[in-house]
Amino acid sequence: MKPKIVLVMVDIAHEESSLTLLSYVRQNFEEATIHVSYVMPYGYYSYVEPFVSKESQAAAAERARQHLSALLTKSGLEDAAYHVLRGGIGEQVVLEASSIKADLVVINATRLDSHHTTLGTHAAQIARHCGCSVLLHRAPTADA
Repeated sequence: MKPKIVLVMVDIAHEESSLTLLSYVRQNFEEATIHVSYVMPYGYYSYVEPFVSKESQAAAAERARQHLSALLTKSGLEDAAYHVLRGGIGEQVVLEASSIKADLVVINATRLDSHHTTLGTHAAQIARHCGCSVLLHRAPTADA
């Protein structure tokens, strides 16, 4: 079964990894409706929230939207819907996938520059708790 709605999670702080993942999605799910999301993680930590003004939070969200839009343009997915979420990464991915009724969530298993061989905590949480299939994309490395 080919997925109809695909949610792709990117980290705008790791542009190369994000572009690699978006390229993979563009090539492999061209018939699906693509949603691309980024989670602003600082809102999850309740002890930080009182010290960050609403204006700063809004400005950070706008910068994230602009960066996400630029990533989509670079990847050739400028028509994809995109979302900037705020909160715990794993929790927000599961909620967003449910909200848009995603058939598939696609995330990077690790960053391109990572030498870890285990699954990251966010990827593991998403794979365990998401209500749809989860594809963990592992980009080829230079030594592969």
